[in-house]
Amino acid sequence: SSGINAEYGGAVFPLAPLVALLCNVIDVRIDGYRILWKNRRYIAQRAEDIGIWQYILEFLNMIGVVVNSLIIAHTLNNNGSFLQNIENKWLIAFAFEHVCFVVKFIISYIIPDVPSDVQFKMRKEQFQVNQLFEKGIAKKSPQGTPNNNNNNNADNAV
Repeated sequence: SSGINAEYGGAVFPLAPLVALLCNVIDVRIDGYRILWKNRRYIAQRAEDIGIWQYILEFLNMIGVVVNSLIIAHTLNNNGSFLQNIENKWLIAFAFEHVCFVVKFIISYIIPDVPSDVQFKMRKEQFQVNQLFEKGIAKKSPQGTPNNNNNNNADNAV
């Protein structure tokens, strides 16, 4: 709010708008410097998977299934004769929970962890790396070794 007072306080101090403009320009420059150089994103590094987060998410998934099955069992309508007994509600919660776990494990078994297009790109990249290594070894190997096509130098000289 002091910046606004300085900007509109030209009647009291005639150079106030110029000082406010100078302060704003300096502030924008400092903020730009901080954003561009001080608060930069880290350089991404390759990772095989999401690490410990996979286990955390699986744990939260299991807790969610258990809690939701208990909520469903607790909120069932008591009008039916089968649901009058508390053991029957626990039986429904137990059955629902196990059905959800079976469906979850079937889906996780059917869907691969790595999509096929990503697997293809990884195999392609590995092939390219192997090709580069082979070319590098072929260039650096001495003449007359099995990596060179000119195996029989003595026979070719005759």
